[in-house]
Amino acid sequence: MQERTRDRFPIDWAMTQNNLGNAYRNRIRGERAENLEIAISCYTQALQERTRDRFPIEWAMTQNNLGIAYGDRIRGERAENLELAISCYTQALQEYTRDALPQDHAETAFNLGLAYIDAEQYADAYDIFQSAIDTLEFLRGEIVSGDEIKQKHAEEYNRIYRRMVEVCLELEYYDQAVEYIERSKTRNLVELIASQKRFQPLHELDQKIAEELEHIRFAEIQALVDDHTAIVQWYIFGNCFRAFIITRHNQHPTIWKSSPQDVKDLKKWSDEYLETYATKKPLWRRQLAAKLSKLADILHINNILDLIPSSCQALILVPHRYLHLLPLHALPIGEEGNCLLDKFPRGVRYAPSCQLLKLAKSRNPTPNPSTPRRGTRTGGEKSRSLFAIQDPNENLLYTNIEVETIERYFQPTTVIKKGDATKQALFQAPAFKSLCQAQVVHFSSHGYFDINSPVDSAIALADCISPIPADADSSKRYRKLANGDVIDLEKCLTLRDIFNLNLPECRLVTLSACETGLSDPFSTSDEYIGLPSGFLKAGTSSIVSSLWAVDDFATALLMIRFYDNQRSLPVAQALSEAQRWLRNSTQAELIEWTQNHLNIDEEHKQTIQQRLQTWYFPEHKPFRKPEAWAGFCAIGQ
Repeated sequence: MQERTRDRFPIDWAMTQNNLGNAYRNRIRGERAENLEIAISCYTQALQERTRDRFPIEWAMTQNNLGIAYGDRIRGERAENLELAISCYTQALQEYTRDALPQDHAETAFNLGLAYIDAEQYADAYDIFQSAIDTLEFLRGEIVSGDEIKQKHAEEYNRIYRRMVEVCLELEYYDQAVEYIERSKTRNLVELIASQKRFQPLHELDQKIAEELEHIRFAEIQALVDDHTAIVQWYIFGNCFRAFIITRHNQHPTIWKSSPQDVKDLKKWSDEYLETYATKKPLWRRQLAAKLSKLADILHINNILDLIPSSCQALILVPHRYLHLLPLHALPIGEEGNCLLDKFPRGVRYAPSCQLLKLAKSRNPTPNPSTPRRGTRTGGEKSRSLFAIQDPNENLLYTNIEVETIERYFQPTTVIKKGDATKQALFQAPAFKSLCQAQVVHFSSHGYFDINSPVDSAIALADCISPIPADADSSKRYRKLANGDVIDLEKCLTLRDIFNLNLPECRLVTLSACETGLSDPFSTSDEYIGLPSGFLKAGTSSIVSSLWAVDDFATALLMIRFYDNQRSLPVAQALSEAQRWLRNSTQAELIEWTQNHLNIDEEHKQTIQQRLQTWYFPEHKPFRKPEAWAGFCAIGQ
């Protein structure tokens, strides 16, 4: 500063004053109030040379910085400081326009919106946040930096949507609150689709998806349900979480709000749950029932259910952030022994967002009424095509029983078995053609979820387990599993691969594998990006996927019953009934069901019966605990 005097180097002096203000504003040592006063003084002096006429961009930068300092200021009257902050931000936006500097415009508009909220000027906050969000969506796909930086921007920008939702609630714009939640939740997926334009022209399907996901209105959300169905959409804020209940019975959403303590308890509960699952799975299994009971209390699920009309017999759950990882359908309710699933006889299903639910509904193929129902092994014409992957890693005994039984419901069928189920085989004709034309796709294999890079989550295929070469870039291609195995992502079906599939005829994708329904629990973004989202984008209308490492034997029984039910029931109801059946059946009832099943061959019947008789007494209910039956969820239509 001694050399950069104002008289000799006025521009450099002003820049240094601005930087010194930033240093004092962010200073850790010293008294906070005094540091802010010095920062304000530095910015004010910088503006003597950084005038709008001479240096408009630098002037706007310092005005924004001064606004932040006034907004944080401790000394003086709070109301007056907020007005000064608002004035500074407003001036900065004269140069930080959307057309000239869109990113700076969005950031300064967000700061101005926060100042309006603090001043309880909610109508003004609504207008400026609307401008900021429009700018963010204008910027979509324009940032060409790497995935890590794009994710950082996404998480930073997500706070604008969250604040906008809060403002809408303050103004009692309840319909718009839900609409902005949807815009926030779908932003990343639309950006992912739009970003493909930099490498190749968008497929017609992708372009249609991007257009359909832009903005959904509350009336369109309400139109997704009939008189007997309710949507419960959760949203987690900084000081509470809310449940938005949407039905045909009310013109606007009914909103339940938690206490600040509830959201703290929820965060603590989820951290403990995920940590135990990741590091101590046997303990996680023993604790699951008790943990779900505690979660039901934290979520106040009974209070939320009281707001749903009694005529609603089906439920659609739209979770938020880490709630996507939890078996909400298994939450205990009311009388002892009952769970959420029992209250809705037409089924409980999930959706990443209402916009994706709308997309799934628009694709649901209409069955041909002249086509017979699926026959049994010996009877009738088969009505739908199946593509299946069966035990590619050759270590799931009951998976083979599962697929060989399910296969008999379909015609034509393409089943790639065991070591033949490589990625190369999957993407070569005629297998790939069968996959793209199938009405039902069934993967019975291992699955893998990548917390650090969800787009690298994968379905394991043959030959994917291998040692890491010494010269390999292990951070990009190889992943180590909890059991010590290492998988080669280039030999798996990853989420990146799934996003590029086109499955226009597909009604159902069943991911009968581990951890296929998970998403990133640590991301602060609202978007749910996981394997189910990839298949919804690829064209299917319904997905059944898992939330944890499921048991091979229990899964085989559940899946056979699930496909039995689909002869007469929709996907979600078919799965819900199968889960209730598995949970409540005794060993004797399961053996009787197996013996009478027309599609299970005699050798497999003996294998199942022997397993049940070896480990359980006739009166026991082998799968009554939630870890056995609650791991799967229906997503989409």
